[in-house]
Amino acid sequence: MDIVVTIPKSEYDNDDAETEAVLDNEGSCQFWALSKTPGKLNIGDRVHFVKHGCVESSMRVFDIRKDTVQKCDVTGRTWQGKCILYMDDLQYCETIIEAKGFHGFRYKWW
Repeated sequence: MDIVVTIPKSEYDNDDAETEAVLDNEGSCQFWALSKTPGKLNIGDRVHFVKHGCVESSMRVFDIRKDTVQKCDVTGRTWQGKCILYMDDLQYCETIIEAKGFHGFRYKWW
């Protein structure tokens, strides 16, 4: 089952840089660290990203690792969590789906 996460406003510039690297094929994937493992999320499901008050894009999950650490090649920052999702296949949302920001994740509601 797909999930939805919010990109914090303080992370917009980093997200833009990471997305640009994926689009330029400098980075083959992106990842997202969570403090709780989404029990209904499976390989092949999508993570939808809320940014600027609406769902902006989504990526396909190709790996889920628990209790691990990952360094971002683009920003040089290190992330750890109960669950790290590895994603590819960036797709921009063509339909405007308004969403208020929130912490953690939610299952797709539309």
